Amino acid sequence: MFFRPLVWFYLFFQFQIFIFLINRFGIRPHRQVKEFLWVLFFLTTQGGTSILLAGAWDFKVSSVPALPLLAQLYLGLVAGWVLLLWMDYAWWLLVRKKPVDFKVLSRRFPNRPPRWPVPYAFLEKTVFKNQLQDLEVIEFEVKLPGWPREWDGLSIVQISDIHVGKFVHLDYLRFVVGEARKLKPDLYALTGDFISFAKDVPLIGKLFKGLKAPLGVYAVLGNHDHWADAPALIRVLKKDGVCVLLNETVFLKRKGKTLALMGVDDKWTGNQNVDAVLNAKGDAEILLAHQPDHFYLAKKIGAHLQISGHCHGGQICFPLIGPLVVPSDEGRKYAGGFIREGKQTLFIHRGIGGYPPLRTLCPPQVVKLILKSAD
Repeated sequence: MFFRPLVWFYLFFQFQIFIFLINRFGIRPHRQVKEFLWVLFFLTTQGGTSILLAGAWDFKVSSVPALPLLAQLYLGLVAGWVLLLWMDYAWWLLVRKKPVDFKVLSRRFPNRPPRWPVPYAFLEKTVFKNQLQDLEVIEFEVKLPGWPREWDGLSIVQISDIHVGKFVHLDYLRFVVGEARKLKPDLYALTGDFISFAKDVPLIGKLFKGLKAPLGVYAVLGNHDHWADAPALIRVLKKDGVCVLLNETVFLKRKGKTLALMGVDDKWTGNQNVDAVLNAKGDAEILLAHQPDHFYLAKKIGAHLQISGHCHGGQICFPLIGPLVVPSDEGRKYAGGFIREGKQTLFIHRGIGGYPPLRTLCPPQVVKLILKSAD
């Protein structure tokens, strides 16, 4: 049976459905079920139905009409589901998604060779080497449609999803922040998930105190920050000079033109208040949001750029296949990097930390964005 092509087509289709279910339903805050239990549930359900189907079908096209009606309906559901997934991706790729005019100005890995040991060190000599501390420092120049020339050259350094803790420890994070400081941007953007547990809030203290920029240091919170202890985290960040944008806008001036820097709070925990930024207008507009799924809001208000994190670039990626688990309504489309739909551009940062403490083919990053007008 396993030498028949339809068996492998069927398993491939089931794999695609499994990834869809995990990304859309298995990793969500409003379901108080551990993620591994969702994985187990989907695997059991899909595996059980597949075993029942294998008992009734020899995986030949000619024998499909002889199957019970329920089995035929199930096969139709599987094929139709995957067809819709492919059509949705093709529509996004060919119609919704537009090219982004950007180039890499510099790229370096200052933490090679590793200065600190990482978990799962036995992976070192494989393609699945743990890159948890294999920091990439990268500078992009990106051209934005409609971006005012008075704000040409604005530079932003972004840090996201540090998840400070046992494995993403303070010595390493001080090194990360030190690399960010060397980039000397006009402003810093910290896009959430500083902590995973309330006990780690004190570790954030003084971490960002050394960051100085002409236009300031700004942050939004992520889902883990709210699940842990957002009020305590906000107090620590503000004490160290970080302006935390909780559904609010800061207006900055240059050459008579206004930059509206908008920060919307976390989507998953329901702390967002989009009304607070809907009427914030500037000649240049940037939206800071932890989840890339806020891109609908950026398009609605006409922001030139949205800067996000949250998805960790998929964190655990595979050769040829890429990332599997990407906690977004858009699935793997929003794993990381530049995306443009209409005139709005989204940049998704791969983050610093993550759980489990493993990164494969997806190194952490500190990013500098230099913004230019595409007009």
